Amino acid sequence: MIPPSEAAEKLPGYPEEVLQAYADYYRERRSHDLDRVVFGLIAFLLPEPPERPLHELPDSTDLRADLQIDSITIAEVVFIIEDLFDLKISNDTLMSLQTTGDLKNHLRKELAG
Repeated sequence: MIPPSEAAEKLPGYPEEVLQAYADYYRERRSHDLDRVVFGLIAFLLPEPPERPLHELPDSTDLRADLQIDSITIAEVVFIIEDLFDLKISNDTLMSLQTTGDLKNHLRKELAG
């Protein structure tokens, strides 16, 4: 993981809430903060702001069908996540992430090990 000061440099224009969630996760390693970071990144890239915070949606929420996230947005979010958290997510894994729960569970597993 990169320090929060470096994350802020890599995320110009992103909302302060995303940067704060990253700093909180960096310090405490709470899964709730990780969710706030990841879904804050996604929400920022959506053409229309969501009605409620994405990290509050049920785990069964489909990334593509329910949130209308296209493959370019998913790839962009994954690139940012890989950079921030020093992870590598394969294309096969990327294509298998269908729901918000899939994404949460995969990232939690990767960051725990």
